[in-house]
Amino acid sequence: MSALAHYFETAGIPTTLSALVREHAEAMHPPRALAVPFELGRPLGAPEDAAFQRRVITAALALLERPSGPILEDYPEDAPADGAASEADEGWACPVSFAQPKADAPKTLAARLQAEVAQMKPWHEAWKRRKGFSGIGAAGAEVEALADYLGQFADGADVSPPVAAAQPADGMKLAINDLMTFYQEAANAQPGTAGGIQQISDWFWTETVAGEVLLAARKVSKTGDDKRVAFVLDRLALPHIAAAHDR
Repeated sequence: MSALAHYFETAGIPTTLSALVREHAEAMHPPRALAVPFELGRPLGAPEDAAFQRRVITAALALLERPSGPILEDYPEDAPADGAASEADEGWACPVSFAQPKADAPKTLAARLQAEVAQMKPWHEAWKRRKGFSGIGAAGAEVEALADYLGQFADGADVSPPVAAAQPADGMKLAINDLMTFYQEAANAQPGTAGGIQQISDWFWTETVAGEVLLAARKVSKTGDDKRVAFVLDRLALPHIAAAHDR
C-alpha cells in the first residue's frame, strides 16, 4: 500500500492509509500513514464495531489536512475486545489431533506437509459446505501444489512457485497466504465455537507442520540470492508472532 500511495501521489491524487506493520511504513515513507496497533488482517480493529472503525477511518482521513509529509502517526487506541474471539478462547479445541509419525514416515518437510494437508482437507471441505465459500484461490493453484512448493523450498530445493506471478517473491506471498487461509478455515470447521485469532495462530505456529515449514523457509531464504523472497518471508507474509515461535 505504501508503494501504491507513492504512485498515486505522483499523479496528483492525495493518499492516506492505515499501516498494520509500522516498520514497513517507516522504511517506505508513504505520504501519510496511520500506524494502527491491531492484529494483521484487521486494519480497522475488531469486527462489527462500527463506532470504533469510524474513529480509525476519521483519524486516517484527518492526515489529509496536513500541509506536507511524509507523515507517520500512531493511532492512540487499542482495538476493543472481540466478543466472539473471547468466547472462543474459553471453548475452542484443536480440530485435528495429528497422529505421531511412524518410524518409516517421510522425513522431508515437503512430504510431511503433504501428509498434513491431506489430514486437513476433509475439515476444509466441511468449511466450504457450511459457509458456501473459501478465501483461498488468489494463488490460482491447488493447495497440494502450494504445499509441495513451500515444503520443497523449506527443504532447500531450487523450486519455482506454481503461481502465475511476475516475480518469485509475489508467488511466494500468494502461496503462503492461501496455505494459511486453508488452515484457518479448516480449523474453524470443527463443531461448536470457532477459534479466536490468537488461539488459531498459536496452534498453527506451534502444532502444525505448516507452521514449521514456513519458519524453516524463512531461514532458508536468508541464505538465498533472492532478497525479495527473503523480505517477503521475513517481513511481509509471516506475522510478527512467528518470531516468538521461531525454532
